[in-house]
Amino acid sequence: MNAAIGHDGRHDFDFLHGHWRIRNERLRQRLADSNDWEIFGATQWCQPLLGGMGNVDDFVSDWVRPGEHERFIGMTLRLFDVDARHWNIYWAGNHDGVLDSPMTGSFADGTGLFHGVDEHEGRPVRVRFTWTHHGRTAAHWRQAFSVDDGHTWETNWHMWFRRVDADGRLLHEDNVIELRQYAMQPGRRDELVELFEREFIEPQEAVGMHVIGTFRDLDAPERFVWLRGFADMPGRAEALDGFYSGPTWQQHRNAANATIVDSDDVLLLRPARMDSGFAPAARERAAVGSVSPSNGVIEAGVCALDMPAQDGFLERFERQLAPRLRAAGADLIGVYVTEASANTYPRLPVREGEQVLVWFARFADVDAHHRYETALLGDGEWRTAVAQALLHGLKQPPQRMRLSPTDRSELRA
Repeated sequence: MNAAIGHDGRHDFDFLHGHWRIRNERLRQRLADSNDWEIFGATQWCQPLLGGMGNVDDFVSDWVRPGEHERFIGMTLRLFDVDARHWNIYWAGNHDGVLDSPMTGSFADGTGLFHGVDEHEGRPVRVRFTWTHHGRTAAHWRQAFSVDDGHTWETNWHMWFRRVDADGRLLHEDNVIELRQYAMQPGRRDELVELFEREFIEPQEAVGMHVIGTFRDLDAPERFVWLRGFADMPGRAEALDGFYSGPTWQQHRNAANATIVDSDDVLLLRPARMDSGFAPAARERAAVGSVSPSNGVIEAGVCALDMPAQDGFLERFERQLAPRLRAAGADLIGVYVTEASANTYPRLPVREGEQVLVWFARFADVDAHHRYETALLGDGEWRTAVAQALLHGLKQPPQRMRLSPTDRSELRA
């Protein structure tokens, strides 16, 4: 294929092919200075046409139009105009079966902008679609209207796309993760756990994150620890803004914040090696309200370093420290190092300027972890390895946290 033709934009929508689960956030009243959002789910299957120069999708929602009895079903036809080198996007719904006038535009620097004209309640409006996507598993579409020829815009509809597998389970790319430690108000940790598991897991995942694990610290009764993952740093910024500016957080933030003393103890991490991140969960996350009889113990070991782990400590950990952890009984399930990128969402602080290596290990129960600690305490080779590491980049002995997964934690023993 000619290089110029191969990169002219005709494959810019290839990311959308396949099966998706969609969270819709839609203003009930448009152009009315409203902040009343309705939330509903949908599924979509998008397939290519004309060798990739077009595609068509079906959008099957849980939403019922006012005055109707059947749930709303829509479809989109997208066609690439080879001569103009832009896309035309046509939308139709089961309320009338008529294709709307096309939205026209293209992608630049990973963002697709499409414009058109329409009418809303008898008023002419300019319409703008914006498309972004991060990795293979998350995409975002939003619609905005303008009544002043594009000087100002009101966003009135978000669609947050998450790719699903053949069984309908979300797929995740955790190339960046956050290790978050919250200092809690006395006696209020369980209150946050209940709120978090009921209200915050699915809405975060819907906008592009992965809530990997949620934990009670067994040695700090007023500490809540959790992990969440992102496809990349730009995707992290968009997902965090989508959640913390969205209706779910706005509704419940006061209740959540009232339980927390400090939420700024956050390490931004990435897998130390291509194969050192967490494996996909073996089973579905428990339903809201489920009670797990035994969740095991997850250990998080934090090594504070003088320099980036890749400058020698990572190799030392793999050669000298990790074998002693395994010999004592640890099932190492992940090794992560500092993500060096600047914080892409300053509204939520992270511990910038620090270098760490963090390991995660799994234990069947508290007794198994106690046997491991006893074995490690009596292991002269472990003590020697730590002493040598303190002379070669390790600032202090590793901080080891015993974490008890909550009932809906995906990461567990």
